[in-house]
This record gives sequence, C-alpha cells and structure tokens, in this order.
Amino acid sequence: MADRNLAFGLFLTFFGGALSLGSYLLIGNVPLTAMGIGLTVLGAAWALTPPNPLPKNAVQRLVKSSCSNIEALLEGLGAFEKAIYIPRKKGGIAAYVPLKKAGEAMLSEIAENVGKLVFKRGGSLGVIIMPPNPALSNTQSGELQDVYSLLEHALVESEVAEAVKAVVDDNFVTVDVEKPNLDIEYPRFRLVMGSIPASLAAQAVAWALSKPVQVEWEKRNVNRLTVRLRVLEWTDKAFT
Repeated sequence: MADRNLAFGLFLTFFGGALSLGSYLLIGNVPLTAMGIGLTVLGAAWALTPPNPLPKNAVQRLVKSSCSNIEALLEGLGAFEKAIYIPRKKGGIAAYVPLKKAGEAMLSEIAENVGKLVFKRGGSLGVIIMPPNPALSNTQSGELQDVYSLLEHALVESEVAEAVKAVVDDNFVTVDVEKPNLDIEYPRFRLVMGSIPASLAAQAVAWALSKPVQVEWEKRNVNRLTVRLRVLEWTDKAFT
C-alpha cells in the first residue's frame, strides 16, 4: 500500500507540474493552471506523508523530486521575488510567491486565502505553494514550539545537517547550519525559496513564532551555512 501511495503521489506531482506549465505558457488558462498547481501540491503531500515512515534517504530523494517540480513551476511563471513562509491555521507552512507588485495586499489577507492556489486581490497576484518539509509535516500543533527545538527537529533530526545554532535579534533570526548534507542545484528554487536548509529553517521559525518569515540572505563558508531570516508582521505587505 505504501508503494502504491508513493507512486500515485509522484504521478500526481509530475502530471500537475506539466499541466500547470502547459496551461500557463501555451494557452494562458488560469483555472487550468490553478488545477495543475493543485495537483502538484496534492501529489507532493501524498508522496511525502506515506502511511508508514520512509527511510531518511528515501525522504531526501522525495524532497529533491518535489523541488524539481517547484523549480519548473517557478521558472514557467517567471518568479524572482523571495517567497514568504506563512504558518497555516490548520498546521504546516505555505509559501507565498509574489508575481505582481501593484496594489500590494497585507500578509494577513494572504494567510486567509492559504487554501487557495492563486492569490489575486486588486493589483496583487501570486501563487501559494507547499514547500517540502517532511520533518515539520509530522509535527502537531503545540509540539516543539520554541525556535531552537524546531530548528533542531527540522534540520538535525531529519539528517539535513549535523548541527544548528540560532541567534534571535528583534525581527531577525540568524541560523548557523553546520555541515549541511542536503541541497539542490535548481537556480530558480534557490533564488525564490532559498536553499533546502534555508527553506527548512524559515519554515521552522515561522512555525515557532506564528509569523511570516522570509529568507533575507544566506552565505556558505566551507562546511557552514549562515542563513539570515527576517520575521515579518501580519500587517506587512506582500512585497517587503
């Protein structure tokens, strides 16, 4: 049964990615594009949360596969603005990727529409996607609520890195990731979402603080990755 669920999830992910890209680039059909994004999100979630736990290396392969589809989607949409990681009321983290700047909406308005795939209000336009987060997807509300425990859970216990440290300073969190061993080479994903460790760190901090978070910058130095995260307020605009 687990193998069937995994295969079906991957099929939905690839099919949804192809449908959304084809609908957007070839015929400019927004409803079909939204449907394709929905299938991609559903497939990734299905594959990443099977009924029985998968080995760590299998989970890492699935994360990379999910990133591949998100890369294709971001490339097709021409996205280049940094994503904003938004805690969902029902649990988990969504990522809002702004596409159009005019008539900026507040982040609280976007959070109210997290269940939707395309956010459009006034002149604001963006897509809401589910970033890969296999460790946090199994964390229930009320568990591991402090920043340090969640970073440890998301990065170290999932074997993405050997160790992690963090310094919280007002509206910024600086995370030092020691010996990260999982990342991708997709340029559009890295530009918009950040590296895999940065993306997971942003999701952990957003979950812990119940606030939107954005990857401001990241810097690699030999075996250490330093990530600077910006903690936003719900009244902030989608373009920050």
